[in-house]
Amino acid sequence: MRLYSDDSRIFKNARFVLEKIAEIKRGDSIVAVVDSGCYQNGRALCDVAKQMGANGIIVDIDMYGGDERYMKLPVMEPLRQAILRSDVTFMLTDQMLTDFGRFLGDRDECDTALLGHNKRFTFESTGMEQWNLNEEEVLNNRKRALNLHEFLKTAKRIHITTKKGTDLVCDIGTKLDAMYPVMAIIPFYSEVAVIPAAGTVNGVVVADGASEFAYGQRGFPIRPAFPGHQELYKEPLKLIFKDSLLVGFEGDSVQMQRLQKLLDTVDPVPDLCDEIGLVTTTSRENDQFGWRIDGSHQTHCVHVAIGNNHTRRGEIIHAPEHVDFDVHDPTIAIDGKVIYSNGIFHDELLSE
Repeated sequence: MRLYSDDSRIFKNARFVLEKIAEIKRGDSIVAVVDSGCYQNGRALCDVAKQMGANGIIVDIDMYGGDERYMKLPVMEPLRQAILRSDVTFMLTDQMLTDFGRFLGDRDECDTALLGHNKRFTFESTGMEQWNLNEEEVLNNRKRALNLHEFLKTAKRIHITTKKGTDLVCDIGTKLDAMYPVMAIIPFYSEVAVIPAAGTVNGVVVADGASEFAYGQRGFPIRPAFPGHQELYKEPLKLIFKDSLLVGFEGDSVQMQRLQKLLDTVDPVPDLCDEIGLVTTTSRENDQFGWRIDGSHQTHCVHVAIGNNHTRRGEIIHAPEHVDFDVHDPTIAIDGKVIYSNGIFHDELLSE
């Protein structure tokens, strides 16, 4: 049974993902984790993989999610083994509701699967039949993340400013594992996630974009930006940091109440600046098709995360509580060198 024709756009886009991003080889075993919302894309992926000489299977977890829609997922050993024993796994289900850490029963696997080293990809396949890809731009965005990661290895300080009032500085940790190139949310998204050195984050963040889901990505966003509940028309949320601690915040009363509830409810308190996410993608398809569930992680932004990573700083990013806030149109300076301004990356600096 085919759900599309071989000459359709979905076919071409699936081949680009398999060939240029996942770099599958003839004989590879591929697992596509899907549900009813993305089955067609999983089928396209596996049909194309077969034509390329790989072997693909589809694992439909729609019933596994059940009525609670992935709110409570027990570890299912057959799924776990399929992921562990495959050469490449594509998770097409929504990354804000499902993740590899939950499938494998190990929260650290959530972070590990962001890097791409183990060929476990979060494939944001929404609209794959509509994509009109600029393949060169997508690949350049990914290359930029790797170049920026190398650039940061010898850097000491990040300074982020915006016209709306953001003015934040932090030091970069001395451990090389305190920053990560995020390469496995495909095909559009890429970033370098920096865990700032403890006690060095100071200044003001004016979050004019969306925040991701709170409460382990299962609760309501503090600043939602999804269809039917769009709150980005409200004043930005101002977060004040001193020595890496969130010491104050200002903004819309409802959003402040949500943030206060998060701080009052979670133990340990998510009052640390856990991450500075430097987004390297410029592909507008990311904003149209990716991160649809909460509207965060857009292009031309950085995100600043609060969380409670008190004990494993430098080892993992995503502590039990971790909430990203988007800051749009920043100027990013590294050790005084402006690497991003006015919507443009200065790639010549990153590739030196």
